[in-house]
Amino acid sequence: MKRHAAPILAALLLLLLLYPASYLAMVTPGAQVNTVNPLDLEMRNYRVGGDLVEKIYFPLELVDRRLFPNRWRGTYRKSRLFNPLPD
Repeated sequence: MKRHAAPILAALLLLLLLYPASYLAMVTPGAQVNTVNPLDLEMRNYRVGGDLVEKIYFPLELVDRRLFPNRWRGTYRKSRLFNPLPD
């Protein structure tokens, strides 16, 4: 049984390291992206991925916002995860 546990533990450890590393590679707090209308700027917090990436990295973003609030100052969250009430 010990032979089979080592690869599983190694895979879990690798996943635990890749998740925050990929978050750090993707996050760009408050980056502005031009939309179709040149006067309308949209703020994105991740390089690519849209809403799916926001849901995947939601737990790490909460920790990041708590630990480094100055980096996130001036950004907002349009996600329903932060604001469950409709606009």
